Amino acid sequence: MSIKNIFGITQENIKLETLINIRWIAIIGQLFTVCLVFFYYQFEFPLYRCLLAILLSVLLNVILEYAKKLVQRLNNFWTTLSILYDLIQLSFLLYLTGGITNPFSILTIVPTTIAVTFLSKRSSFIIALVSILLLTFLTQYYYPLPGPDISLPKHYLIGLWVSLTVGIIFLGNYAHSITAEHRTRSTAFDNLEKTLARERELISLGGLAAAAAHELATPLGTITLVVEDLKKQLGNNPKFSQDVELLNSQIQRCKNILKDFSTDPNKQDTFIDNISFKNLIKEIVFSFDQPKDKTVKIDDSKIQNNLIVGRKVEIIYALRNLIDNAMKFANKTIVIEINNSNKKLEININDDGKGFRQDIFQKLGEPYIKSNLISKDKRGLGLGIFISKTLLERTGATITFKKSSLGGALINIVWDESIFFKK
Repeated sequence: MSIKNIFGITQENIKLETLINIRWIAIIGQLFTVCLVFFYYQFEFPLYRCLLAILLSVLLNVILEYAKKLVQRLNNFWTTLSILYDLIQLSFLLYLTGGITNPFSILTIVPTTIAVTFLSKRSSFIIALVSILLLTFLTQYYYPLPGPDISLPKHYLIGLWVSLTVGIIFLGNYAHSITAEHRTRSTAFDNLEKTLARERELISLGGLAAAAAHELATPLGTITLVVEDLKKQLGNNPKFSQDVELLNSQIQRCKNILKDFSTDPNKQDTFIDNISFKNLIKEIVFSFDQPKDKTVKIDDSKIQNNLIVGRKVEIIYALRNLIDNAMKFANKTIVIEINNSNKKLEININDDGKGFRQDIFQKLGEPYIKSNLISKDKRGLGLGIFISKTLLERTGATITFKKSSLGGALINIVWDESIFFKK
């Protein structure tokens, strides 16, 4: 196993300039503190060794300043090594200046906080562990600070060690949670933006359609003339008259569509653009590769009239995602119920899987919810549910999550019937 595998690091996402700037701040702070304590307060300690440790950091930063012209970002492996160096360098300075009794020993918390912000869990754990080990060493071994002969009680040193260790663990965990939430939210909104971008691209296709309408007008006119000639030649022959009339009607339909595109680039063929809601659900379900060991049932017996819905990207994408999740988590059966009563259009997506945990129903749809909380199965739905919920709410829907009578999850989606129109 390589060192890189031990750290579990693959991503290249850390700006080298960020690490350099943080180290310059540390260098200035260390140099100022060492000089202030030695020359102003006249504390005697191994000054030259301290300055040598600081000089090494200066040299490293100078080298990295030249390196950033060639490498803009560091992968997590090299970032981990860089932070480990800073931790060891700080610990060496503390070793020369009172160890854990030095008030600046609290700075050992900083490397772990930085690590959990940028690095993988494994790398952050390694840095936190090294920090605790170094603190343990500094509790027993260090150059005592000059001054009155004050012997600190052992339990006081243990208390310092415990407080700093707890600080490392607590702040590290807190920083990790905040960073993970931010990254998850960013990912969710990026995915949502991509979905909406695809929607805008579909709308922009109307302009292309207008150009196509202009180009197709001439060949369509030629086809019309040919059909008229055929009609004259065939006369009232009942064998071909129906076919000729069908051709005429379809040609006229094409002309009407092209005319609409010419006047309004964003207008689409209503035959293509609109569909009954129950047929839309069937279309989405049939678009999947049906698993052999699972059954998808569509119950549209409670539909009282044929509601027509525009082929909105938000509805199609969201319903497809939610139905896909149900198919993934179901054991054998998925039941999709459609109902429109009390001037409401309602769809229920049921499955017989393990369902949602009872304690997180109120949090479902939030972008930062952990995947292992959503289902007893560790496969996650967090971002998918968030994106789907957001898109459906844009269309006027309300979404709730319940326990299904089948034993698994139930996703209930309700619209006001007035946003659709009846056929």
